Amino acid sequence: MPTLDQGFTKLGFVKTFVLPALLVFLIPLIAYAFFWHAQARFDSQARETLLQQVRSDQRLSVEERDAAVAFFTKTPFSQLILDEQVAINVDPQMRFYYDTFRWMLRLALLSIICGIAVFLLAGICVLVSLRSQFIQYLSLTVGWHVLRIYGALQTIVLGILIVSLSYWVTALWFNKVSLKLIAIAGILAIAGVCVVLRSIFASSKSEFHIEGSVLGLDSESGFSQELKRICEKLGTSPPDQIIAGVDDNFFVTEQAVTVDGKPYSGKTLFVSLPLLKQMSATEAQAVLAHEMAHFSGQDTLYSKKISPVLVRYQTYLNGLYEGVISQPVFYFMVCFRAMFELSLSQLRRRREFRADKIAAELTSPQAVAAAVLRISAYSQFRRSVEIDLFLQNQALEAADVSARIERGFSLYALGFVLDKEIGNVKTAHPFDSHPPLQQRLSAQGIGLNVDETQALLAKPVDGSWYHIIPQAVDLERQQWQAYEERFRQDHEESLPYRLMPESVEELAIVVRSFPSISFMGTDGSLSMDYQELMHSKWPDAIQFSEIVKWLLEKGVLEITFRRATEKCERQRSINTNKFEASQQSRILAECERYYGRYLSAVDFQRQVQAYQSTQAIKAEHSQANEQGYS
Repeated sequence: MPTLDQGFTKLGFVKTFVLPALLVFLIPLIAYAFFWHAQARFDSQARETLLQQVRSDQRLSVEERDAAVAFFTKTPFSQLILDEQVAINVDPQMRFYYDTFRWMLRLALLSIICGIAVFLLAGICVLVSLRSQFIQYLSLTVGWHVLRIYGALQTIVLGILIVSLSYWVTALWFNKVSLKLIAIAGILAIAGVCVVLRSIFASSKSEFHIEGSVLGLDSESGFSQELKRICEKLGTSPPDQIIAGVDDNFFVTEQAVTVDGKPYSGKTLFVSLPLLKQMSATEAQAVLAHEMAHFSGQDTLYSKKISPVLVRYQTYLNGLYEGVISQPVFYFMVCFRAMFELSLSQLRRRREFRADKIAAELTSPQAVAAAVLRISAYSQFRRSVEIDLFLQNQALEAADVSARIERGFSLYALGFVLDKEIGNVKTAHPFDSHPPLQQRLSAQGIGLNVDETQALLAKPVDGSWYHIIPQAVDLERQQWQAYEERFRQDHEESLPYRLMPESVEELAIVVRSFPSISFMGTDGSLSMDYQELMHSKWPDAIQFSEIVKWLLEKGVLEITFRRATEKCERQRSINTNKFEASQQSRILAECERYYGRYLSAVDFQRQVQAYQSTQAIKAEHSQANEQGYS
């Protein structure tokens, strides 16, 4: 499902979501037009037969004959056959044909009308959902139930229409019936309906795991006392549990969470220990007031209610997409999911501005602005530290993320405001989207000029809220150790998949995971290493960098490759049937793994070059800004 932001243009939205949604009308329109044509064709043949009978009937007077000719010319046979007295004298097979045309026309027309009606209803639901969180939840729930029922019924109708078309198109236009085509259409129809129905009743549980420690805060702790004072001022109850971690954000939720395998329910507050340490007392107070304001505004309550609906919606979308025949319905449903996302995003932003306003009233606009700036700068700096560490092409003895942040953040924060792009930065959040930094500061009456923002970030910080958390130092150290060990392991495991060895050390890293291997078969031997494939019957090896494509068919791997010095592509093959049965699947798996390593390394090197180029441009801009500022 595509995500939306405020920069999504109306034209872009129409092209991406609305136009594909109209595909749901394509098959019904084609079916309606075809069966109208088929019925008209049969009517024409029946009319000619009836008129010949009338004209040759000598028992009729001239006036009776003229009246009969006029009647049968004006009245189609498809209408006449609706009369039971007429139908009883018609061949049963012909009656079946006309019944089929009539029902296919009805189904196609009903599909079109229902699609338009659901389109309008869902649109109305989206419009009214902007009024409040309660109405948003109500309209989303109503819209979801209507859309899923419509989606299932529409899939069934599309299946029936496609199967009918698979028979009648060839029968009517080519005077033959393709049983294979009908069978394929029938299988697709049944499979599509089964997948969609299964997705309706599929379990859609979502679990949210949080890395951190649940604080054992009693009523005597300083942190608990200060947080309770904030809650009393805002008229809301304190959270049921507070989780302290080393992620670079603060958030609240009423969704069930899991910490160290243990589930927790009720209101949850997550606080970032390293961020608290980088904040003054008023900045931390502003952040926590902002989070508690989400409780007072019932934001987390409605997020908890809406989240399961969105999860079920996504599960249903996956089923529609997998159903193949139901993909037109999938695009129809995606359109409304995108429209609801626009509504959700708008209300999310409203409540973020409301929470900022409440925090400013409790502290000051400057405190809110400084906190938002500091969190944004910290997130950006942490990301750059982790990327720089991850780009290192040797195993890390220690992933000292926390130490690097501690050493460099203060200086980075002052330079952060020199970046012209910081107005578009959004603070991280696992549940909601935040407005861009510039909009949040503007709402506090503070601009993004260098003097004002640098003055806010230059104020001394004491980390007072950090120090009143019991055992904060030990908790943070333990969590950083666990995080950095996972980071180091991920980095080490990724090295073989991203290196294009340029040194003995790098070669050793790759070869350790991708050593030279060989297989012996009745038709010769096959060997491979991290950079090439070689068969004993080939004149030379094929470098992975030379491979254009490969195709497996009946156990034979056809490899298309092109040398740098050659203009034309060439082909060679590996017949796995010439190897022992126990080796065949391994040969294919290793070919895929070794070639996949090469492609992964190429893609990674491309990303590194793009990142380094972007960083170089940013450095030039930053230097120019500093010179202009000085």
